[in-house]
Order: sequence, then C-alpha cells, then structure tokens
Amino acid sequence: MNNTSNEAATTAQDVRQLVTFSVGDTAFGIDIAFVQEINPHLDVTKVPGASPMIHGVVNLRGDVVTVLDPHRILRIAADTAPKDRRNLVLNIGGERIGVLVDKVSDILTVNQDELSQKPANVRSVDRRLIDAVVLRNEQLVVILNATKLLEVVEQSSETEAA
Repeated sequence: MNNTSNEAATTAQDVRQLVTFSVGDTAFGIDIAFVQEINPHLDVTKVPGASPMIHGVVNLRGDVVTVLDPHRILRIAADTAPKDRRNLVLNIGGERIGVLVDKVSDILTVNQDELSQKPANVRSVDRRLIDAVVLRNEQLVVILNATKLLEVVEQSSETEAA
C-alpha cells in the first residue's frame, strides 16, 4: 500500500460522524453508525409494569420497537412535549430501539483529537453513558455510548423485576 492510501485510511479512522439531538437543554450526539432512521413522534403504546425508562412501544412497519425515555435515563427534567420531538431509531447489536428525543439537530463531523474523554465536570449525566464530549459553537455536546445506553435500561428493568 502506498503512502497516500495509508494517510487516507488514517484520516477516515480519525473522524467520527454523530447525529446530534437535544434532551431538555442538553446537547447530545450518538455515532451515526447506530442510527437506523429518524421518525416523527409516533403513537406510543404504554407497557404496563415496564421500567419508567421505557416510554412504550411503537409499531414500525410491522415490527414492535421499544421506545426509551431519555429524560428518565439521563435524569433530565422533561418539559411539556416539544413539537419537534423525534423518535431516533437505533440498531444496537441487531436490536432496534427507539429513543424519544426533544429535537434532532444535525450531523456533526469531529476529529478524534477534538474529543475529551469523560470529563469530571459533566455531572448531569450518568458517566457510564458518556463516550466523550466535544465543544462546538460554544456548546458542549455529550457523546453517548449506545451500547451502554441499552445496558443501563436492561439493568434497571432487571433490578425492578427482582
């Protein structure tokens, strides 16, 4: 492989693309590789006895998809339902999960060297869920770890069932 090919491969690995969204007043990002689709807020069916972290389920083209409530998971106070609410459908290890976010912003491309790994001063969000943070346009964007998000909900459901 020539030098130019090596540089291109290194550059591609040094860049992350994130879908950014807000929950309350906090900006978040999640790796675009996990995002399957973004839908308007769909009719959600409540699940009796489910964890408070689960907003309900939706029928997505014949598949039942669990929709998470990020306000509860991230411990962020919920305002009234914003009109820009979207269901961010993630594919995490073959499992489709919806996350009902207040607003989807845009796609953010960041270089790895721009990321700060789990800074101690971000205390408003469970640190297990944070991959990193990045400062963009004077706004802190908290990058969530999709796999940990699912694990936290599963652990919460197991604890409540016990």
